[in-house]
Amino acid sequence: MKKRIPLSQVIPNPDQPRKHFDPKALRELADSIREHGLAQPITVRPLPNGTHMIVMGERRWRAHLLLEEEGALGKRPAIECHVKKMTRNEMHLQAIIENLQRADIRPLEEGRAFQAMLDRGWSVEQLAKDLGIQPHRVKARTALLNLDETIGALVDANQFPVGHANDLVDLPKHDQVQIVKLFTTGRLKDWSGIKAAAHAVRDRIEQGGMFDDEDRPEPSKDDIAAISRMEKTVERIIAAIAGGFKDGECIALKSVDPTKADKWADTLAAASRSIRSMEAQLRQAHARSMLV
Repeated sequence: MKKRIPLSQVIPNPDQPRKHFDPKALRELADSIREHGLAQPITVRPLPNGTHMIVMGERRWRAHLLLEEEGALGKRPAIECHVKKMTRNEMHLQAIIENLQRADIRPLEEGRAFQAMLDRGWSVEQLAKDLGIQPHRVKARTALLNLDETIGALVDANQFPVGHANDLVDLPKHDQVQIVKLFTTGRLKDWSGIKAAAHAVRDRIEQGGMFDDEDRPEPSKDDIAAISRMEKTVERIIAAIAGGFKDGECIALKSVDPTKADKWADTLAAASRSIRSMEAQLRQAHARSMLV
């Protein structure tokens, strides 16, 4: 049922997932409503005391409050509403669905909304099904609630990538903070550095709070010589591979026997796996050297 309801009888949902409303965008919406009217009514749920709780459209309601303060709605300020009877659980679910359709929803807002539904008895799988999303998204967003508060604020402000943050959620908060500081100061250069640092912290925890660097034996002269040869060999390999490409195209294809191409690819794949494993271990060693 659609009806106009006095603004004084409309109240926000205290469990609304969205907590941040951009003042500039809200001002622009209010100006648009003043000039063109409300394009889409808000949805409300009637309460026993005669008020109506917002299910969808709090931003539009807030814009009306701005217009009311300015006297732009006349003597009886009201807002067009769709009135629907529903349970609290249905209301919370609809509020989340509306916010999932926003491009600017913040990751931790999502996480808190999902967690609230889990606390009300939903399983991860059922919630994901009701929302039309993958269970992994529910788990990943709720895991962000384990972040240190300052890091969570950085994630919500798009100052620290949410993908990077996902690698930190199971770490003690002081380690989370230290890793983020190393990243923001440039001492950890990218995602692989963060991943390596997080892995190093997990190793330290498994080892009872100590890194094993002090127990590592000193390299022999033969070890040092082998490393030196490997460095030179790697440099030659990189130069050779780079020479096999021109404008992003593998020019080696022009001279390689097509019947041997698959064998070449297998050899490169095996080398790539070894290189990635060595890279990960080297980055972990570098991370350990910086972690207290």
